[in-house]
Parts: sequence; C-alpha cells; structure tokens
Amino acid sequence: MKISKIKTKGRYKGIKAKSWAILSDYVRMRDFIKYGRCVATGMKFRDWKDGDAGHYHSMGGHGVYSGFSDLNIHLQSKTSNGFGGQADGHAFGEELKKRYGKNILKRLLLDTQIHAKDNDAFHYNKIQEIYEKFKKLKEENPNYRFPDYLES
Repeated sequence: MKISKIKTKGRYKGIKAKSWAILSDYVRMRDFIKYGRCVATGMKFRDWKDGDAGHYHSMGGHGVYSGFSDLNIHLQSKTSNGFGGQADGHAFGEELKKRYGKNILKRLLLDTQIHAKDNDAFHYNKIQEIYEKFKKLKEENPNYRFPDYLES
C-alpha cells in the first residue's frame, strides 16, 4: 500500500493525517456494513461516507492511544458527533454494551490510561494495523465500494 494514496481530511498534518484518514474510513465502513446506523441515535445511513468517525472517549485529554483506537471510534451521525449531548453519549455507551458486551466501557476507560508517544512511528504502525483490518473487511464484503487506496 502506498501511504501517499490515502486522502487526508485536513484535521491533522503529515503522517498523523494519513493515520486518522484510514482509521476514520475503516471504522465508518466497518460499522456501516455491520449496522448501517449511528451508534448514538440509531439514524440510518445511505452511505458510509455520510457519517463521522465519533469517539466514545473524546480525543482531548485521553491521549493518542485511546484517540486512535478503532474500538473507541464508531460510525456516528454528524449532528450527534458535533452537537450531541449527554443523552447521545449515554446511548452511545449503551449501544457499545450491546455490540461488545457489558465490560466494554470499563475496557475503554482503561485504554484512556495507556500512554503512547504521538509520533511518526505510532502513526506508521497504526496505518499498517488498520490497513490489514481494512483488507480483511474488503475480502469479507466484496460487494461494497471501498476507498481506492485499498486496491492492489
């Protein structure tokens, strides 16, 4: 895979931007294929690109490990992700328990305590990790249109 083919969305710069872009694409597509709806509101999506990659534990103050964890990030409506309040956050957590079991919120909270260096090595490794998961998702779901950078 050529990292240069990953299109960034402007939130970050350099390799971190590439890392976020592939992670965001992956979690939105993963959840669209499996659930097709917002993790917090249940709103249905017509396309995986219509939603955001929303965090259960916010990026701010929780570090790069939690902030770039695909288990902490899920397909969320743009409104819920940008303007949702406590009710959306509660519903997000309840949906995660349905998807992953009752201990998921404890695990995610523990993940916020893991400290990793926010450096190029972290993001190169994250890109490789997510790329492998993305390739598997594509193999298991060949009838969906995946980002061009996953092409062989």
